[in-house]
Amino acid sequence: MITTSKGLIFSMDALVAFIIVLSMLLIFVLTINNNGNNLTQNVGHFFLEEKVMLIADSLVKNHNEENNLLGSATIDLEKKRVKSNELNLANFNNLKSIKQDDFFIKSVSYKTNFKKEKWIIENKIGECLIVKRFALIDGVKGIIFVEGCK
Repeated sequence: MITTSKGLIFSMDALVAFIIVLSMLLIFVLTINNNGNNLTQNVGHFFLEEKVMLIADSLVKNHNEENNLLGSATIDLEKKRVKSNELNLANFNNLKSIKQDDFFIKSVSYKTNFKKEKWIIENKIGECLIVKRFALIDGVKGIIFVEGCK
């Protein structure tokens, strides 16, 4: 036990300094934990965005007879190649679902100055993201909307 008043004051100063350091350390650990959780959520959202963008890009740039969700671009028979960014609405009749782990495409829609239409592929609920893609739809400028969820 300290008997002098100078020793008691020094002990109180050391105790206050120790409590301040512990409080700062606790705040630091909580901040790191919170940033780690935010990073995990951002990475999950990034992978969802990447998958939906890849499907939208494939829809506009490729042609797939079996599932037009993977490619609905028109074919130039003279040049024997796909016309990317040019879509024919007749190709949208064969949109089939795509499932990869917990990812799925919920809907595909388009909008032009004259017309608007939407095809529901999956009727589920989840964390969804809509990607927009410019394309010529039956010769008219329009926007394709692809909604993907997980």
